Amino acid sequence: MSLTPEISNPYLGSFTIGLLYGLGVCTAACLPYVAGYIAGTGADFRKGVKATLLFSSGRILAYALIGALIGFFSELVTLAVQDAIRPFQVYSSMVFGAITIVIGITLLLKARKPVDCSLQSTSTLASMKRLNRFGFDFGAFSLGLSRGLVICPPLLALLLLYALPVASPLGSMTLAILFGLGTAISPLLLLGGVTGWLLNKAPLFRKWISMAGAAVLIGLGALTIVSSLSAI
Repeated sequence: MSLTPEISNPYLGSFTIGLLYGLGVCTAACLPYVAGYIAGTGADFRKGVKATLLFSSGRILAYALIGALIGFFSELVTLAVQDAIRPFQVYSSMVFGAITIVIGITLLLKARKPVDCSLQSTSTLASMKRLNRFGFDFGAFSLGLSRGLVICPPLLALLLLYALPVASPLGSMTLAILFGLGTAISPLLLLGGVTGWLLNKAPLFRKWISMAGAAVLIGLGALTIVSSLSAI
């Protein structure tokens, strides 16, 4: 039985379904990408949590855009969804795979760069870290944004179920954002931090861990593109 029809308030229903989806499927689907990115950047617990939050923020923004579009074309979406969603999913998956590969290659090249262990280099790196402490991690955000454009089935079902009753782009966008917030409040946030904490327990292997994380992202991106091509 579906839980959605039993919840009379569509906004509460969207948030609840997001919570339930985030507890299992969403965490399992996103964790390999998040963990690979955290390993590739050499993040610790705090930076791992921050990267996970930015990844989720990117997903929520993508959900908001999708919700607004479906709300704007609510009168047509029920007629065109079967024809439009499939190619959109295929091409958005390919874009996600390509962005994942680019990020992975960038992290791999960065990890392979020789490190100057001189005192001057160490102090420079420390200064850069202090300057970037509150910087914006565009890699994690773009990874989440492109992942969010691959519409997950529960979100699509919720938007199609509630698009006509809500009948406004703002209302549909709100439904999508609430769903995304529900998925963000999941074990993924903690697991992202724990991944960074565990990987930083082996500082001697940090370079190899970063390279392995980058390789995981490249592999996942390639697998996503191959899967998308097979669906054409």
